[in-house]
Amino acid sequence: MSAEISVSLRLAVNKSYLIHSENPGTFTVDMAGTTGTGGIQSIGTTYEALSMGDTGTAGYAYFRNTDATNYVELGVVVAATFYPFAKLKAGEAGVFRLGTNTPYALANTASVSLQYYVLAN
Repeated sequence: MSAEISVSLRLAVNKSYLIHSENPGTFTVDMAGTTGTGGIQSIGTTYEALSMGDTGTAGYAYFRNTDATNYVELGVVVAATFYPFAKLKAGEAGVFRLGTNTPYALANTASVSLQYYVLAN
């Protein structure tokens, strides 16, 4: 099969003289794997690995910070150092293809509940 994943994107800004939009619309991508994993994980102020279950090679992923106040960062850990590649402020969500099978998360001030779902590539 092909085109099992459907992604819809639109980004627009209109502030003062800054007016811009990107609207690639909806596109589909192939999903080579047949598994996915996710749920809601409590993320503390010390970086922690996201539970990947039996996903294997990570592909497209959805993340949503369900906290009303604090942000959460997503990243990788190299030699015991956390390197963030994305930040979700309170209530924000994002979709992208993961480039790692071991994503980590870190809350800034207090624990947050991170909703996520990772599809196998």
